[in-house]
Amino acid sequence: SILRCQRKGKGSIFKMNLKKNSGSPKYTALNKIEKNKKFKGIVTKFLFDRICHRPNLKIKINVPDFKLSYYELFIAVEGLYTGKTIFCGLKSKLSLGYVLPVKKIPLGSSICNVEEKNGDCGTIARSSGTFCILITVLHAKKIAKIKLPSKNLKIVNFNCRATLGIVAGSGRTKKPLLKAGSKFYNMSKRKKKFPRVRGVATNPVDHPHGGGNHQHIGHASTISRRCPPGQKIGLIAAKRTGIKGHRILYKLREKF
Repeated sequence: SILRCQRKGKGSIFKMNLKKNSGSPKYTALNKIEKNKKFKGIVTKFLFDRICHRPNLKIKINVPDFKLSYYELFIAVEGLYTGKTIFCGLKSKLSLGYVLPVKKIPLGSSICNVEEKNGDCGTIARSSGTFCILITVLHAKKIAKIKLPSKNLKIVNFNCRATLGIVAGSGRTKKPLLKAGSKFYNMSKRKKKFPRVRGVATNPVDHPHGGGNHQHIGHASTISRRCPPGQKIGLIAAKRTGIKGHRILYKLREKF
């Protein structure tokens, strides 16, 4: 039989149902209008992203030189509504939902959908309820320091674009799932397996840790990097095991 650690890959029939999904929101590709001036967009519709559990915006953008208009998907920010105008570019004002380069945003403001590299259309702080805080901007070195949702600090180019505000849909994780069925459907949207059975609770034919009169592994949980796929399960090529802080505590006790 095929073990759980071998059942990986793209697959054939088990695919995500993305027919009703809104799509991946991102900024427009960098052009001369956005680099030097600004362009206007109107919020026409709110769409729900089934994968990220977050509302997105459908924005109608009018081309200034031609009698044309096209639609783009942006990440929704708290406080927006249909019919609101959004400006994107260097000369746009400071308002909720506007897209600006980091160098034009005041220090201490909360931003979201920040570009990691200039022109990558936004990669940082995109999930619901997340935001970054702008700490410093060094114009001489052309860099900016931001505080991530994980409280870590990151340095980006000061020409990278960001949206003013907090991503909509905050408080999503505070509501409890209450039952296993809702957890199952929540994980199936993201193509993840649930429930996940422990290896020691299975039979020896199904898992390398299975079998025995008591639920135990029976051998070392560390495994070599060069093992075959059916055997490679557990702590793969571990340099050390156990809790890291315990060694520091033992050293402090020996001193005192």
